[in-house]
Amino acid sequence: MALIIRSIYSGYSYLVDKTDERVVELPLLRSVWTVPLITGAYLYFVLDLGPKLMANRKPFEMRRFLCAYNLAQVAANVWTFAMGVRYLRTYNFSFVCQPLRLDRSDQSMDEMYLAYAYFLLKILDLADTVFFVLRKKQSHVTFLHVYHHTIMALSASLFLRYLSGGHCFMLGMLNTFVHAVMYFYFFLTIYRPEAVRGASWKRYVTLLQMAQFAYNVVHFFRPIVLGVDCGYPRAVMWFVGMQNIFMLLMFSDFYRRAYLRTPKAAAHAN
Repeated sequence: MALIIRSIYSGYSYLVDKTDERVVELPLLRSVWTVPLITGAYLYFVLDLGPKLMANRKPFEMRRFLCAYNLAQVAANVWTFAMGVRYLRTYNFSFVCQPLRLDRSDQSMDEMYLAYAYFLLKILDLADTVFFVLRKKQSHVTFLHVYHHTIMALSASLFLRYLSGGHCFMLGMLNTFVHAVMYFYFFLTIYRPEAVRGASWKRYVTLLQMAQFAYNVVHFFRPIVLGVDCGYPRAVMWFVGMQNIFMLLMFSDFYRRAYLRTPKAAAHAN
């Protein structure tokens, strides 16, 4: 037991020592435990406590609130994406392999602040599942949905704390564009459901998400395949590349089941 405790303490000390000193005063990043606690509370609520609390209650009426929430998400993601485009137009950026610079140059600081904006958006995204639970739409709380939101919040916090910027920049930038489109679709489904009823919008939103994952696979494995070493950790490229392959496979399976099944197969499944 003493060995385990010492190992945990040593690991914790290592994480603290390696923290980017530029981010330690930013809200939600002062402690390495803050985001894991937030995601732990999120999982407990959406998978256990929330459904129990709502079991004998009527769904919350949240139409106006959700319209405002989705529009706020659209605005925040569009702004972050626009700032990312401005960054690419201002500085030199290598799409083959962008090095990691944890200094206080203008480019590095802009990367850090954009990464922080992206991180805050991933924390805000957790509210999506909470709203499902409060509206008693527990069928929407799928493994894919919960896993995706959880891993994005945790990984965004870790990358911001230790690897802010560099080759991962494009992942966050593309994700904000995809989420702007996605939340606008969500807004329409509530504000003007007749505009999307029977339309193929949802299919194309899913395809856009899949295209994002496919690009990220190429983006992170290209330096490895080409043997390019630009100072960005190779192990991180492997991890992010494999994670995007996993997400692409999961979204592809969802797309197949939702849009490619024959009417006969769908009827049999029901």
